[in-house]
Amino acid sequence: MNNSELNVTLQKGIELLDRGEIQEAITIFENNLKNNPDLPESWFYLGDALAEEGKLSEAIDHYRKGLVLSPTDADALTTLGDMLLEAGNHQESLRCYQNVLEIDPLDADALVSIGLVYNSQDRCDEAIISFHRALELEPDNVFALNALGDSLYGQGDVDGAIEAFSKGVTIDPEDPAAHFNLGELYYDLDELEEAEDACREAVRLDPAFSMAYLTLGGLCMDQDRTAEAITYFEKYLTCEKSPQAADMISEVKAVIEGLKEEIKGK
Repeated sequence: MNNSELNVTLQKGIELLDRGEIQEAITIFENNLKNNPDLPESWFYLGDALAEEGKLSEAIDHYRKGLVLSPTDADALTTLGDMLLEAGNHQESLRCYQNVLEIDPLDADALVSIGLVYNSQDRCDEAIISFHRALELEPDNVFALNALGDSLYGQGDVDGAIEAFSKGVTIDPEDPAAHFNLGELYYDLDELEEAEDACREAVRLDPAFSMAYLTLGGLCMDQDRTAEAITYFEKYLTCEKSPQAADMISEVKAVIEGLKEEIKGK
């Protein structure tokens, strides 16, 4: 297979993955790996598809094998770190992000990722230091601001969290995650109008932002807006297809059934 044919094959697999046709993408990437086992990208693409199917341990194994062929691939190290963090392997995840930082000491996102590992280990003070270091390198890094806001709120610094999230929204008003984070904070503070506005903006910017629909459904339930709550929860189910969300999907389905029964009883 020449480079042109290889690129066409990989692009087809990527398009299938983007459309949610995961098994079809896996088949293409598996065949590509058989034909091109010496290319690190062959391992990485299949790892991505396996992760989408919820086969996290297999995905991690493929990324490890790809990195044997390309140990200084910062993007692959970051992705592996993310997978390991999701799997709860904090120490190896941390090593991946630290390796990225060794490759590029000015990589602010690597510092944010290191902070996220610290948060997962309840090392909150170290996490906040890491987020601030990232912001020293890139003051407009919304990833860092969102992470900082989460940590500050977790430590009870509500004003600091609002400031961090609000700055993220100001820097990148087109980032749905920044609006959602602010909305979640307002929801926790029982400031429902502000929370709803922020979450509505998140789904306006990204109609497939499943978690925002979940929060909007909860908001409507809290205000006895049952029909609207059902609509938002159903939108969540339409958007959320991740195997990792299986428990939440089941719970939301049960809530919808309960709400529909409640409407019938009125």
